Amino acid sequence: MRYVRALFHKASADFLLSLEEVITRAVGIGVSPPTIRVNIFNPPAILVGYNQDVYEEVNVEEALKLRFSINRRPSGGGTIIMYEDTPGWEIWLPLSALSRLSIEQIYMELAKIPLTTLKHLGIEGARLRGKNDIEVKGRKISGTGLYMDSGGVMFCGTILLDFNTKLMLNVLKLPVEKISDKDIKSFEERIITAKEILGFKPTISDVVEAFRKATSDILGVNVVDGDLNKWEVEELQKIIEKYRSNDWIYRYRSTSGKTFTKICRYKTSAGLIKIHIKVFEDIVEQMLLTGDFFAYPPDAIHELEAQLKWIHIDDIPDLITKFRDRIDIHGLSIYELANLIKSCVKGE
Repeated sequence: MRYVRALFHKASADFLLSLEEVITRAVGIGVSPPTIRVNIFNPPAILVGYNQDVYEEVNVEEALKLRFSINRRPSGGGTIIMYEDTPGWEIWLPLSALSRLSIEQIYMELAKIPLTTLKHLGIEGARLRGKNDIEVKGRKISGTGLYMDSGGVMFCGTILLDFNTKLMLNVLKLPVEKISDKDIKSFEERIITAKEILGFKPTISDVVEAFRKATSDILGVNVVDGDLNKWEVEELQKIIEKYRSNDWIYRYRSTSGKTFTKICRYKTSAGLIKIHIKVFEDIVEQMLLTGDFFAYPPDAIHELEAQLKWIHIDDIPDLITKFRDRIDIHGLSIYELANLIKSCVKGE
Protein backbone atom coordinates (compact mmCIF):
# COMPACT_ATOMS: atom_id res chain seq x y z
CA MET A 1 0.00 0.00 0.00
CA ARG A 2 1.77 3.12 -1.24
CA TYR A 3 -0.71 5.77 -0.16
CA VAL A 4 -4.27 6.39 1.00
CA ARG A 5 -6.60 8.80 -0.78
CA ALA A 6 -8.41 11.27 1.50
CA LEU A 7 -11.88 12.65 0.73
CA PHE A 8 -14.19 15.09 2.49
CA HIS A 9 -17.86 15.39 1.57
CA LYS A 10 -20.65 17.52 3.00
CA ALA A 11 -23.70 16.34 1.12
CA SER A 12 -27.10 14.65 1.17
CA ALA A 13 -27.67 11.12 2.44
CA ASP A 14 -28.34 9.65 -1.01
CA PHE A 15 -24.96 10.93 -2.27
CA LEU A 16 -22.96 9.87 0.79
CA LEU A 17 -24.54 6.40 1.11
CA SER A 18 -24.26 5.70 -2.63
CA LEU A 19 -20.56 6.38 -2.40
CA GLU A 20 -20.20 3.98 0.52
CA GLU A 21 -21.33 1.22 -1.83
CA VAL A 22 -19.44 2.51 -4.89
CA ILE A 23 -16.08 3.08 -3.18
CA THR A 24 -16.23 -0.27 -1.36
CA ARG A 25 -16.61 -2.00 -4.73
CA ALA A 26 -14.04 0.22 -6.44
CA VAL A 27 -11.35 -0.45 -3.83
CA GLY A 28 -12.23 -4.15 -3.86
CA ILE A 29 -11.77 -4.59 -7.62
CA GLY A 30 -8.72 -2.34 -7.71
CA VAL A 31 -9.99 0.62 -9.75
CA SER A 32 -9.56 2.93 -6.74
CA PRO A 33 -6.83 3.21 -4.12
CA PRO A 34 -7.36 2.62 -0.40
CA THR A 35 -9.43 5.57 0.76
CA ILE A 36 -10.56 7.44 3.86
CA ARG A 37 -13.32 10.00 4.17
CA VAL A 38 -14.85 12.35 6.70
CA ASN A 39 -18.43 13.30 5.92
CA ILE A 40 -21.20 15.62 7.08
CA PHE A 41 -24.84 14.84 6.30
CA ASN A 42 -26.52 17.95 4.96
CA PRO A 43 -29.46 18.09 5.48
CA PRO A 44 -29.36 16.13 8.77
CA ALA A 45 -30.29 12.48 8.33
CA ILE A 46 -31.65 9.50 10.19
CA LEU A 47 -30.09 6.30 8.91
CA VAL A 48 -31.45 2.84 9.61
CA GLY A 49 -29.30 -0.26 9.26
CA TYR A 50 -29.63 -2.52 6.22
CA ASN A 51 -31.82 -5.06 8.05
CA GLN A 52 -34.06 -2.63 9.92
CA ASP A 53 -37.65 -1.50 9.34
CA VAL A 54 -37.96 2.31 9.18
CA TYR A 55 -41.37 2.31 10.84
CA GLU A 56 -40.09 0.14 13.71
CA GLU A 57 -37.13 2.47 14.33
CA VAL A 58 -38.15 6.04 13.44
CA ASN A 59 -40.94 8.41 14.41
CA VAL A 60 -41.31 9.18 10.72
CA GLU A 61 -43.85 11.99 10.98
CA GLU A 62 -41.83 13.84 13.64
CA ALA A 63 -38.55 13.31 11.78
CA LEU A 64 -39.91 14.73 8.53
CA LYS A 65 -41.50 17.63 10.38
CA LEU A 66 -38.06 18.46 11.79
CA ARG A 67 -36.65 18.27 8.23
CA PHE A 68 -34.55 15.15 8.67
CA SER A 69 -34.00 13.03 5.61
CA ILE A 70 -34.46 9.30 6.19
CA ASN A 71 -32.39 6.65 4.45
CA ARG A 72 -31.03 3.11 4.70
CA ARG A 73 -27.34 2.25 4.96
CA PRO A 74 -25.79 -0.55 2.90
CA SER A 75 -24.24 -1.80 6.17
CA GLY A 76 -25.97 -3.42 9.14
CA GLY A 77 -26.26 -2.12 12.69
CA GLY A 78 -28.65 0.23 14.41
CA THR A 79 -30.34 3.53 13.67
CA ILE A 80 -28.24 6.69 13.95
CA ILE A 81 -28.71 10.44 13.65
CA MET A 82 -26.17 12.26 11.49
CA TYR A 83 -25.66 16.03 11.49
CA GLU A 84 -22.95 18.65 11.95
CA ASP A 85 -22.10 17.57 15.51
CA THR A 86 -21.83 13.87 14.58
CA PRO A 87 -19.42 13.70 11.63
CA GLY A 88 -18.96 10.33 10.00
CA TRP A 89 -15.72 8.66 9.00
CA GLU A 90 -14.93 5.74 6.69
CA ILE A 91 -11.89 3.62 5.87
CA TRP A 92 -11.81 1.56 2.66
CA LEU A 93 -9.25 -1.20 2.12
CA PRO A 94 -9.07 -4.23 -0.18
CA LEU A 95 -9.92 -7.45 1.64
CA SER A 96 -6.66 -8.90 0.33
CA ALA A 97 -4.81 -6.55 2.69
CA LEU A 98 -6.75 -8.11 5.59
CA SER A 99 -7.24 -11.64 4.31
CA ARG A 100 -5.56 -13.37 7.21
CA LEU A 101 -7.77 -11.66 9.77
CA SER A 102 -11.16 -12.76 11.10
CA ILE A 103 -14.05 -10.28 11.19
CA GLU A 104 -13.36 -9.67 14.88
CA GLN A 105 -9.66 -9.10 14.18
CA ILE A 106 -10.50 -6.66 11.36
CA TYR A 107 -12.57 -4.66 13.85
CA MET A 108 -9.73 -4.69 16.37
CA GLU A 109 -7.08 -3.65 13.85
CA LEU A 110 -9.02 -0.93 12.03
CA ALA A 111 -10.44 0.45 15.28
CA LYS A 112 -6.90 1.61 16.06
CA ILE A 113 -7.46 4.45 13.56
CA PRO A 114 -10.52 6.07 15.22
CA LEU A 115 -8.99 5.40 18.65
CA THR A 116 -5.83 7.24 17.58
CA THR A 117 -7.97 9.97 16.00
CA LEU A 118 -9.55 10.63 19.38
CA LYS A 119 -6.09 10.75 20.97
CA HIS A 120 -4.96 13.35 18.42
CA LEU A 121 -8.03 15.39 19.35
CA GLY A 122 -6.82 15.33 22.97
CA ILE A 123 -9.16 12.57 24.16
CA GLU A 124 -7.30 9.94 26.16
CA GLY A 125 -8.36 6.47 27.29
CA ALA A 126 -10.69 5.52 24.44
CA ARG A 127 -11.24 1.79 23.87
CA LEU A 128 -13.33 -0.60 21.81
CA ARG A 129 -16.31 -1.94 23.79
CA GLY A 130 -18.80 -4.68 23.04
CA LYS A 131 -19.68 -5.45 19.45
CA ASN A 132 -19.08 -2.07 17.84
CA ASP A 133 -18.87 0.83 20.30
CA ILE A 134 -15.93 3.04 21.23
CA GLU A 135 -16.07 4.35 24.79
CA VAL A 136 -14.30 6.87 26.98
CA LYS A 137 -14.70 6.65 30.76
CA GLY A 138 -17.26 3.88 30.33
CA ARG A 139 -19.48 5.99 28.03
CA LYS A 140 -20.00 5.74 24.27
CA ILE A 141 -18.40 8.36 22.04
CA SER A 142 -18.53 6.49 18.73
CA GLY A 143 -20.29 3.62 17.02
CA THR A 144 -18.64 1.56 14.28
CA GLY A 145 -19.75 -0.73 11.47
CA LEU A 146 -18.34 -2.99 8.77
CA TYR A 147 -19.45 -3.53 5.16
CA MET A 148 -17.94 -5.77 2.48
CA ASP A 149 -18.57 -6.00 -1.25
CA SER A 150 -16.60 -7.29 -4.27
CA GLY A 151 -13.40 -7.77 -2.29
CA GLY A 152 -13.57 -4.35 -0.62
CA VAL A 153 -13.96 -3.58 3.09
CA MET A 154 -15.47 -0.41 4.54
CA PHE A 155 -14.98 0.26 8.26
CA CYS A 156 -17.09 3.24 9.30
CA GLY A 157 -18.35 5.16 12.29
CA THR A 158 -19.06 8.51 13.89
CA ILE A 159 -17.59 10.85 16.48
CA LEU A 160 -19.89 12.60 18.93
CA LEU A 161 -18.54 16.14 19.04
CA ASP A 162 -21.74 17.23 20.77
CA PHE A 163 -25.18 15.61 21.00
CA ASN A 164 -28.82 16.57 21.44
CA THR A 165 -30.32 13.69 23.43
CA LYS A 166 -33.83 15.15 23.53
CA LEU A 167 -33.83 15.41 19.74
CA MET A 168 -32.80 11.74 19.47
CA LEU A 169 -35.61 10.68 21.81
CA ASN A 170 -38.07 12.70 19.73
CA VAL A 171 -37.26 11.17 16.37
CA LEU A 172 -36.27 7.59 17.23
CA LYS A 173 -38.44 4.85 18.70
CA LEU A 174 -36.52 3.90 21.81
CA PRO A 175 -37.69 1.99 24.90
CA VAL A 176 -38.83 5.01 26.92
CA GLU A 177 -42.29 5.81 28.28
CA LYS A 178 -42.16 9.53 27.67
CA ILE A 179 -39.52 12.15 26.99
CA SER A 180 -38.82 13.25 30.54
CA ASP A 181 -35.80 14.82 32.21
CA LYS A 182 -35.15 11.42 33.78
CA ASP A 183 -35.14 9.67 30.39
CA ILE A 184 -32.81 12.30 28.96
CA LYS A 185 -30.44 11.92 31.91
CA SER A 186 -30.50 8.12 31.61
CA PHE A 187 -29.36 8.25 27.98
CA GLU A 188 -26.86 11.05 28.63
CA GLU A 189 -25.20 8.91 31.30
CA ARG A 190 -24.43 6.36 28.61
CA ILE A 191 -22.84 8.68 26.04
CA ILE A 192 -20.05 11.21 26.20
CA THR A 193 -19.05 13.93 23.76
CA ALA A 194 -15.79 15.54 22.79
CA LYS A 195 -17.17 18.83 24.06
CA GLU A 196 -17.85 17.38 27.52
CA ILE A 197 -14.37 15.87 27.75
CA LEU A 198 -12.38 18.79 26.35
CA GLY A 199 -14.52 21.72 27.47
CA PHE A 200 -14.91 22.85 23.87
CA LYS A 201 -16.18 21.37 20.61
CA PRO A 202 -13.48 20.51 18.06
CA THR A 203 -14.05 21.83 14.57
CA ILE A 204 -14.65 19.61 11.57
CA SER A 205 -11.21 20.67 10.33
CA ASP A 206 -9.77 19.36 13.62
CA VAL A 207 -11.48 16.01 13.01
CA VAL A 208 -10.25 15.79 9.42
CA GLU A 209 -6.66 16.54 10.43
CA ALA A 210 -6.73 14.09 13.35
CA PHE A 211 -8.27 11.32 11.23
CA ARG A 212 -5.72 11.73 8.46
CA LYS A 213 -2.82 11.77 10.92
CA ALA A 214 -4.17 8.66 12.70
CA THR A 215 -4.48 6.83 9.37
CA SER A 216 -0.88 7.68 8.51
CA ASP A 217 0.30 6.59 11.97
CA ILE A 218 -1.51 3.23 12.00
CA LEU A 219 -1.15 2.17 8.36
CA GLY A 220 2.30 3.70 7.87
CA VAL A 221 1.36 5.39 4.60
CA ASN A 222 1.12 8.84 3.12
CA VAL A 223 -2.37 10.35 3.11
CA VAL A 224 -3.02 12.33 -0.07
CA ASP A 225 -5.98 14.57 -0.90
CA GLY A 226 -7.94 13.17 -3.81
CA ASP A 227 -11.17 13.24 -5.82
CA LEU A 228 -13.56 10.68 -7.22
CA ASN A 229 -12.31 9.03 -10.40
CA LYS A 230 -14.26 8.53 -13.63
CA TRP A 231 -15.34 4.97 -12.78
CA GLU A 232 -16.68 6.05 -9.39
CA VAL A 233 -18.59 9.01 -10.85
CA GLU A 234 -20.22 6.80 -13.48
CA GLU A 235 -21.16 4.14 -10.92
CA LEU A 236 -22.50 6.82 -8.59
CA GLN A 237 -24.97 7.94 -11.25
CA LYS A 238 -26.24 4.36 -11.55
CA ILE A 239 -26.47 3.69 -7.82
CA ILE A 240 -27.83 6.96 -6.46
CA GLU A 241 -31.37 6.41 -7.76
CA LYS A 242 -31.63 3.39 -5.46
CA TYR A 243 -30.88 5.55 -2.42
CA ARG A 244 -33.54 8.03 -3.54
CA SER A 245 -36.26 5.41 -3.90
CA ASN A 246 -38.96 4.61 -1.36
CA ASP A 247 -38.54 0.93 -2.27
CA TRP A 248 -35.04 1.04 -0.76
CA ILE A 249 -35.71 3.35 2.17
CA TYR A 250 -39.11 2.10 3.31
CA ARG A 251 -38.99 -1.47 2.11
CA TYR A 252 -41.14 -3.81 4.14
CA ARG A 253 -39.50 -6.55 6.15
CA SER A 254 -41.53 -9.50 7.39
CA THR A 255 -41.18 -10.30 11.07
CA SER A 256 -40.76 -14.02 11.49
CA GLY A 257 -39.66 -13.73 15.11
CA LYS A 258 -40.47 -11.66 18.17
CA THR A 259 -40.49 -7.88 17.67
CA PHE A 260 -41.34 -5.57 20.53
CA THR A 261 -40.36 -2.56 22.61
CA LYS A 262 -41.22 -2.67 26.28
CA ILE A 263 -40.31 -1.59 29.80
CA CYS A 264 -40.57 -4.08 32.67
CA ARG A 265 -40.51 -3.07 36.34
CA TYR A 266 -39.47 -5.31 39.19
CA LYS A 267 -39.37 -4.51 42.90
CA THR A 268 -36.44 -6.45 44.32
CA SER A 269 -34.40 -6.57 47.50
CA ALA A 270 -31.88 -4.42 45.61
CA GLY A 271 -34.51 -1.76 44.84
CA LEU A 272 -36.55 -0.96 41.75
CA ILE A 273 -35.12 -2.38 38.54
CA LYS A 274 -36.48 -1.18 35.19
CA ILE A 275 -35.57 -3.15 32.09
CA HIS A 276 -35.93 -1.14 28.87
CA ILE A 277 -35.64 -3.48 25.91
CA LYS A 278 -36.09 -3.32 22.16
CA VAL A 279 -36.13 -6.59 20.20
CA PHE A 280 -36.44 -7.08 16.44
CA GLU A 281 -36.93 -10.59 15.08
CA ASP A 282 -35.52 -12.18 18.26
CA ILE A 283 -32.39 -9.97 18.24
CA VAL A 284 -31.75 -7.43 21.00
CA GLU A 285 -31.32 -3.99 19.45
CA GLN A 286 -31.12 -2.12 22.74
CA MET A 287 -31.34 -2.80 26.46
CA LEU A 288 -31.04 -0.35 29.33
CA LEU A 289 -31.08 -1.19 33.02
CA THR A 290 -32.21 1.66 35.28
CA GLY A 291 -33.61 2.07 38.79
CA ASP A 292 -32.60 2.94 42.34
CA PHE A 293 -30.29 -0.07 42.83
CA PHE A 294 -26.55 0.17 43.57
CA ALA A 295 -24.04 -1.53 41.27
CA TYR A 296 -20.27 -1.72 41.56
CA PRO A 297 -18.33 -0.75 39.58
CA PRO A 298 -20.93 1.74 38.30
CA ASP A 299 -19.90 1.57 34.63
CA ALA A 300 -20.18 -2.24 34.63
CA ILE A 301 -23.91 -1.84 33.94
CA HIS A 302 -23.08 0.11 30.76
CA GLU A 303 -20.59 -2.59 29.75
CA LEU A 304 -23.26 -5.26 30.27
CA GLU A 305 -25.76 -3.28 28.18
CA ALA A 306 -23.21 -2.99 25.36
CA GLN A 307 -22.54 -6.74 25.39
CA LEU A 308 -26.27 -7.51 25.21
CA LYS A 309 -26.72 -5.65 21.92
CA TRP A 310 -27.15 -7.68 18.71
CA ILE A 311 -27.49 -11.06 20.41
CA HIS A 312 -30.34 -13.58 20.16
CA ILE A 313 -32.81 -13.40 23.04
CA ASP A 314 -32.09 -17.04 23.92
CA ASP A 315 -28.44 -16.15 24.57
CA ILE A 316 -29.22 -13.43 27.14
CA PRO A 317 -29.03 -15.54 30.36
CA ASP A 318 -25.69 -17.16 29.47
CA LEU A 319 -24.10 -13.83 28.57
CA ILE A 320 -25.31 -12.14 31.76
CA THR A 321 -24.00 -14.90 34.01
CA LYS A 322 -20.53 -14.41 32.49
CA PHE A 323 -20.54 -11.07 34.34
CA ARG A 324 -20.76 -12.76 37.77
CA ASP A 325 -17.18 -11.79 38.63
CA ARG A 326 -17.35 -8.36 36.97
CA ILE A 327 -20.37 -6.72 38.57
CA ASP A 328 -21.86 -6.63 42.05
CA ILE A 329 -25.46 -5.46 42.53
CA HIS A 330 -26.12 -4.95 46.21
CA GLY A 331 -29.00 -7.25 47.22
CA LEU A 332 -29.32 -9.08 43.89
CA SER A 333 -27.28 -11.90 42.40
CA ILE A 334 -26.30 -11.93 38.75
CA TYR A 335 -28.44 -15.06 38.32
CA GLU A 336 -31.49 -13.27 39.70
CA LEU A 337 -30.85 -10.39 37.29
CA ALA A 338 -30.63 -12.89 34.40
CA ASN A 339 -33.99 -14.38 35.42
CA LEU A 340 -35.62 -10.93 35.58
CA ILE A 341 -34.45 -10.09 32.09
CA LYS A 342 -35.54 -13.50 30.82
CA SER A 343 -38.99 -12.93 32.34
CA CYS A 344 -39.24 -9.52 30.68
CA VAL A 345 -38.30 -10.90 27.29
CA LYS A 346 -40.64 -13.89 27.57
CA GLY A 347 -43.52 -11.72 28.75
CA GLU A 348 -43.87 -13.51 32.09
